[in-house]
Amino acid sequence: MGVNRSKISATHYKDTTSGSNSIWNPSYTWLMSIVDNIAGIAKGMSITFGEIFEHTQVENYPDGRGPLRGAVLEQRFRGAHVLQRDENGLEKCVACFLCAAACPANCIFIEAADNTEEQRISSSERYAKVYNIDYNRCIFCGYCVEACPTDAITHGHGFELATLNATNLVMRKGDMLVPIEALTAAK
Repeated sequence: MGVNRSKISATHYKDTTSGSNSIWNPSYTWLMSIVDNIAGIAKGMSITFGEIFEHTQVENYPDGRGPLRGAVLEQRFRGAHVLQRDENGLEKCVACFLCAAACPANCIFIEAADNTEEQRISSSERYAKVYNIDYNRCIFCGYCVEACPTDAITHGHGFELATLNATNLVMRKGDMLVPIEALTAAK
């Protein structure tokens, strides 16, 4: 199969008759782009070398100032999840599964059970018997908090979740539920 030279554009065809090579033709714009690149690298390195000799400011966590021993968190910070209780000490979660449905990471697992007259866990007819959040998968997007119709799940300010064992990052209902003692102390 031969090449039809009439369909090749002039930029792709090397002129062998005149001896000039159209691929390598240093021009003014090409040299200026190299100079501009070198100037940009020099400017960036000047900032880097200027910062090397600056005094480093370190927040001394966990022993620093503040009520959280050096950690300063914004009000809108999305930390570890907290399962809330109502004013009577009952769980607010009614096992509606809206938080699990809204979760894009599919990290919330809920098993529902029915309340009985002898043992009331929540104010509704159902409660979450099992409520697990897998922090290996959670992206702290807040969709579960927005989807909850009873404000049962919220983001707390806990951020120390690091561990060497991945199974420790599956938080269960008992880990996230607000203790009843915290409600009585708040009143």
